[in-house]
Amino acid sequence: MMSIILLFVVISINSYLLIKLPAEYALWITGTLLLLVVACLLVLISSSWFRKRSLQFEQLFNEYPIPMWIYEKDTMRFLSVNNAAIRKYGYSRKEFLNMTIKDIHNQEDISLLIENTTEHYTMDAEYSGIWQHHKKDGHNFFVEIYSLPAVYYGKTARFIMSKDVDAQVKAARQAQELGKRYELLAQATNDAVYDKDLLTNSVTWNHGLSDLFRHNNSPDTDLVQWWQENIHAADYRRIMGSLEKSIAARSNFWSEEYRFRCADGCYKYVIDRAFIMYENNVPLRMIGIIHDIDKHVKQARLLEEQNKTLKEIAWINSHEIRRPVVSILSITDLFDKSNQDSHLNSQLMEWLYESTQQLDNIIHKIEHKVKQLQ
Repeated sequence: MMSIILLFVVISINSYLLIKLPAEYALWITGTLLLLVVACLLVLISSSWFRKRSLQFEQLFNEYPIPMWIYEKDTMRFLSVNNAAIRKYGYSRKEFLNMTIKDIHNQEDISLLIENTTEHYTMDAEYSGIWQHHKKDGHNFFVEIYSLPAVYYGKTARFIMSKDVDAQVKAARQAQELGKRYELLAQATNDAVYDKDLLTNSVTWNHGLSDLFRHNNSPDTDLVQWWQENIHAADYRRIMGSLEKSIAARSNFWSEEYRFRCADGCYKYVIDRAFIMYENNVPLRMIGIIHDIDKHVKQARLLEEQNKTLKEIAWINSHEIRRPVVSILSITDLFDKSNQDSHLNSQLMEWLYESTQQLDNIIHKIEHKVKQLQ
């Protein structure tokens, strides 16, 4: 509209000059006016282009899915916020524009925030680290801040992008805490704690490997194959089959008893309990504890043998020892106390001797069984 008015003014003036002034002056003035019109048109076109670009930027800023805002350097007051920030933090746009960036930080972080913003104005750093912000409802969460210097309507400002990394930070902290617990457990227990990488077939051990089995950590012990080679030959197939079955079933827990070879060549009974981790159904890692149960197994077997011996003694008492005792009692009843039948008494004496011999043998047998219990 403005360009049309200017063009009308130029035409009118030019017509007047062509009539009133000499030709050479009229042409010179007409050319100057035309240049002025072209300049005005260029200014109008460029201002329209910048206005359009500004509207595009504003729309992109407001609709971008990650929270963003612009704040003033001196006052730290919010100058502009996008829709994602309004949704994420719970404040309205009007509330944001009456706040400073200190209002979304925890009180104990304010001094560090001021120091950080001061440093960032002295250097054009983009990454501002991880901070803890809070929403309008008081809920705290971790964000990753990216920052750039800006000038906003003539004010020295800072453009901020706030990326929610709450889940990642908490997961990392949990993993760190679990790592610390694992290290403490590995140091505190006397058991052999291992961590097997099922992709590379490498394994790391704690001090239990040397304490329980007298093996020193070496390049050989860093391999899963070394562990397999030290399983007793009679247990090997059962143990490997059990482990393969658990992995095939994608089971997280595995536990077996077997004999493991010590550095001196002898074997100890152990119980091995492990947790297996998977990713996309692929076994990645196996963390476990090997507990020495050698004394318990041998003691249980000794008790089992003793119980078997006691049962044998009980059977001897109830069956074998009864026969000679009954014979002795029967023979004594047959004796001729008047001694008139010497031949009978002699025969009875022989039978009595045989029965007492049987009883003595049985008593010795019991003594032998009792010695086995000791």
